[in-house]
Amino acid sequence: MKNLNKIALAADLTEMDEKMLHFIKGYDSLFDFEELHIIHQIEIEELSEDLEHLLQKKNKSLEELIREEIESTVIEVFGSLKPSIHIYIQPKPDFSELVTWINNSQFDLFFLGKKKSLEGTGIFSSKMVRLLSCNLILVPETAKPLISKILTPIDFSSYTQRVLEVSELIAKNTKSEFIPLHVLKIGIHYFPFFGYEKKIQKTLQKEADSKFEKLKKKVKIQGNLLSIIAEEEPIGVAIFKKAKELKVDLIIISKKGKSDDSDLLIGSVAENLIANDKNISVAIIQ
Repeated sequence: MKNLNKIALAADLTEMDEKMLHFIKGYDSLFDFEELHIIHQIEIEELSEDLEHLLQKKNKSLEELIREEIESTVIEVFGSLKPSIHIYIQPKPDFSELVTWINNSQFDLFFLGKKKSLEGTGIFSSKMVRLLSCNLILVPETAKPLISKILTPIDFSSYTQRVLEVSELIAKNTKSEFIPLHVLKIGIHYFPFFGYEKKIQKTLQKEADSKFEKLKKKVKIQGNLLSIIAEEEPIGVAIFKKAKELKVDLIIISKKGKSDDSDLLIGSVAENLIANDKNISVAIIQ
């Protein structure tokens, strides 16, 4: 697994941009990123009279004005516009073209801000999560750029090895604690034998531990598997509750799991963990 060198940030010209740049600056001290690409899409098709008047008065194009605004925020956070920081402005509201450009750029990690109290609906971030082919991290506006404890939910699907590899890399770079987590879910076909719930639970636990031991040798990681039970609640909710209990700084998951086959879908667990009411940073690994 290579290091996370080439990163990108989606900027929307709100105060969230400054928050995200401070967050990335903190992460840079942990990962020593080589390139930061700040990306903004112009979402208006026609200029209003007021905006046209402003551009004429300043003798600048809208793209130039936006670039200056982003550069100003970058300088405020980093002290200067470093050569390693690049700004890309998509000049028209063509979302598919923007997604294609981002996917072709092969970023190692793409940062998306997740607003709660700040203005915004989250529609842009939601669409990006579904369509981008690079690793992403969704950062709540209240998050701090510190990593001391990582929680990695796994379901032993084909995506599990990749997620464990990335988690191990990040834990090593940040000298943080890395906790693999598996959620035990007793299926509806066990209901006739509800009296044997504890026995079934032990059987599922033993099976999960056995699978994890094989994975540890393959991926070359240390530590033990933490298992929890999701009774009547969704798996994503159970994971988030455990993350809050353990006071983790980052959850690392795969975009899809065992039951998510379509490339156009994001897994239900990932969907739940990146919802607006969740306030822990979530990295989604492709």
